Amino acid sequence: MQTEKIRDYVERYLTAHDSHFIEKNPAYFTVTLPEQVDKDLENRPFYWSYIERCGIEPTSVTMTFVFDRKQVPDGIKGEWVGFGSRRLQQIFRSAETHGRFVRLYELTPNGKEIASPFSSLVPWLCVHYRAQCVCDQKKDILFSIGINLVTKEVHSSFFKRISHRLLTPKLPPYRFTMQPIFSLRSAVERAEQSVTEQLAKEDKTWAEKALRRLEEEKQLLQNYYLHQSDKDEGDSSSPDEYRRRLQELQWQYQPRIDVQFINAGLFYLSPAPALE
Repeated sequence: MQTEKIRDYVERYLTAHDSHFIEKNPAYFTVTLPEQVDKDLENRPFYWSYIERCGIEPTSVTMTFVFDRKQVPDGIKGEWVGFGSRRLQQIFRSAETHGRFVRLYELTPNGKEIASPFSSLVPWLCVHYRAQCVCDQKKDILFSIGINLVTKEVHSSFFKRISHRLLTPKLPPYRFTMQPIFSLRSAVERAEQSVTEQLAKEDKTWAEKALRRLEEEKQLLQNYYLHQSDKDEGDSSSPDEYRRRLQELQWQYQPRIDVQFINAGLFYLSPAPALE
């Protein structure tokens, strides 16, 4: 993860929580943490418990996050945030916790309501999944499935298709939302079906190679313990050890696909133009 992308991610995370930026620089920025970010990053539960119990106004924490230590001017002290740093992991966990579900409405390109009043917005459910192809190696496949809750139309790579659209958390003036025909449960089932269908089309070479490696390792293990049993006749521990090692090989090399839900959102979009 490049320094610029880390800085952009952290800035977007803080902006989403309405943080107040005091100073911005390409190498660092200084920001006042809002309450929720403070709770997630500063790890001071007793302080917040005391504040909430007594009804006292909390003291805001100001932090300087450094992203490029070589470019930081003299006299600027802050905490380095980079890939693998504890602070960035905290931010990832916080974003995952608070970003599991969103509800957004589309604006027009100029950010205002459209000229013709009372225009409808169509509800779409977007669900993100991570499929992990696991053996002695691992590969991740990300899915962004969009389901139209009126027509049940399905789009893969949904978020990429709508990433250019202007979205807001509040319903714009002179817009109304169409009533869904299909339930969220029904849409989720269709999204899961879409993921299953796409995974069925994936290249299975990785699994075939993993099974061949498994058989090779099992053969080597069997030959080793046969040799050991010839040397140590009467050793009762060898069969148990062999079964344990065989289970370990099975767990390590047996190909499988684990699918994990990441997050979801309701997107109310203009019915035209069609998704591209």
